[in-house]
Amino acid sequence: MLLKDKIALVVGSTINIGLGIARAFAREGAKVIIHSRHADDAKKIAAELNGDSFAADVSRPEQVAALFDHIKSKHRRLDILVNSLAAQSSRDGVLELTLEEWNQTLAVNLTGFFLTIQQAARIMKENGGGAIINISAASGERASAGRAAYSVSKGGIFALTKQAAVDLAPYKIRANCIVSGIVGTPIGRKDMGNRKLAYDFIPLRRIGQPDDVAEAAVFLVSDKASYITNAILAVDGGRMNSMGSASGG
Repeated sequence: MLLKDKIALVVGSTINIGLGIARAFAREGAKVIIHSRHADDAKKIAAELNGDSFAADVSRPEQVAALFDHIKSKHRRLDILVNSLAAQSSRDGVLELTLEEWNQTLAVNLTGFFLTIQQAARIMKENGGGAIINISAASGERASAGRAAYSVSKGGIFALTKQAAVDLAPYKIRANCIVSGIVGTPIGRKDMGNRKLAYDFIPLRRIGQPDDVAEAAVFLVSDKASYITNAILAVDGGRMNSMGSASGG
């Protein structure tokens, strides 16, 4: 087992990619802390995986602090953090987007990532190191029409990951980013639009599944990736680097 006895927090782990990662970590021997804004949802998945759970709104600093106080009190350490939230409150472009919608999206998709990284790193530093993964999307590199706040937040995750990797390396804390392509989740299916057109921009000619991202995450947080930090790994069937400019992702 690649993650035997590791303590892992997966933020946003009751649905979609986050759930796939939580299940993969549990299969590899980790004790997984399931996070959601909804306590009942988190408890249900934690029971399935014989893990722990905690409900919190990661855009609110006091709730993030409570989450990590719980981790310190119950588990004494944290080896792995995965941020897998993806709020998308608006499909408006720059001209139409309201400040409220902008703030709502960035509060979860970027500020929430910063708050959890900061709290997790403080625990990891005390315990000799750890591994952090942020889940982003191709929209952060290649803007998508009508998704101003979402695209900016995803681009910010790239920069936040790189900054964290540099700042935390002296404490043996690694930080990497996985860029998911079109994945078979509710958001991913919306992004597909015309299935044939979507496939035309995916060299491997299929959409991804949560397990595709999860297996990459297992590798990146394991000791097999101990010399990998500050990396941006695309798990997208080759789409991000292929020709074309289809929106989404």
